[in-house]
Amino acid sequence: MQPDSKAVHAGEGGLLETPSPLSPPIYQSSVFVFDDLARAGGVTAGQEPGYSYARIGHPNADMFSAAVAALEGAGAGATAASGTGAILAALLAARGEGSLAIAREIYGGSVALARNFLAPLGVTCAFFDSHDPQAIPEGAGAVLVETCSNPLGRLTDVAALAQEAHRRGARLVVDNTFATPYLVQPLSFGADLVVHSATKFLAGHGDVILGAVAGGEALVAAAQASLTTFGATPDPFAAWLGLRGLRTFGVRMERAVQNAAAIAKHLEGHRGVRAVHHASLDSHPQRDIAERYFGGRGPAILAFDLEDEAAAAEFVSRLRFIRYAPSLGDVATIVLHPATTSHRQLSAEEQSGLGITPGTVRLSVGIEAADDLLEELDHALAG
Repeated sequence: MQPDSKAVHAGEGGLLETPSPLSPPIYQSSVFVFDDLARAGGVTAGQEPGYSYARIGHPNADMFSAAVAALEGAGAGATAASGTGAILAALLAARGEGSLAIAREIYGGSVALARNFLAPLGVTCAFFDSHDPQAIPEGAGAVLVETCSNPLGRLTDVAALAQEAHRRGARLVVDNTFATPYLVQPLSFGADLVVHSATKFLAGHGDVILGAVAGGEALVAAAQASLTTFGATPDPFAAWLGLRGLRTFGVRMERAVQNAAAIAKHLEGHRGVRAVHHASLDSHPQRDIAERYFGGRGPAILAFDLEDEAAAAEFVSRLRFIRYAPSLGDVATIVLHPATTSHRQLSAEEQSGLGITPGTVRLSVGIEAADDLLEELDHALAG
């Protein structure tokens, strides 16, 4: 199946009923009932299929896991209560006894996870330049990168990083939230695990917090064991919402990616816009990677630089239907100021080192009509 068809049908095999309903029900139960001790013991011990306690697993989570695994071309998948939970579980599964090597250009929440949670527990976390595979620190057990960096959309050469990580005995974990499997499947380029904040483009409607891990069966089983142990499994309704949103993933991403390219082209050279960061532009410094991995396209996220924070604030204040919200991947176009939100955990010096200026604005592009979006941006920039 093509990705669009997979999004519509993947995960259908997890229903308990026969004949099964066309739309899966919400299995809103914390516990499942058994008829005999032998069956209860076998399921609880994991020796035979079935469900016992929802923290350990339930049909809605399994359906969503299977759907994400199918889209990523993975052997298995696991669902987490949040994207951060998915990242933590993947890193714990991948690192073994080694340290963690984390891309400098990474989501601020991943930085906080490393610095404020893992490091105090004794896990060595080193940040490195993910555009230089040779910079992977020796002794790393797991390497965490993003397919597209947040917020400037710098691209990662996944195959080169995977080759070098494996040469050093490390596993590569790729956060594919920005690009999504609509544009690239990192596992096919050598990544060991893929993680998502499924809250974003996969679910797509701004109404659920959810995460996902996909990869080989052994690593995903280890990630699932961590999720179960520290209680980061999703509730049934959240997993149900994720699968419902995923059914329209293909058509949503097609429109959003097209809109983002149109906006990037429109803003390049626009009065008051100092720079536009999007992989679809010929001016993007990594067009070769965009061609190899994305077919020359760019994600549904773009960033552009205004003169300063005051100009960014003025721009936001003049928007009419594009709203300011600290998230991305919704059907509606959303604006954000990275320096004071997504990357607030970084110092001004660290932000500058990543190319984030006080005037940088990030757009998560939705599925509205492109002409309406361009007119809205023109109005806000005319201030």
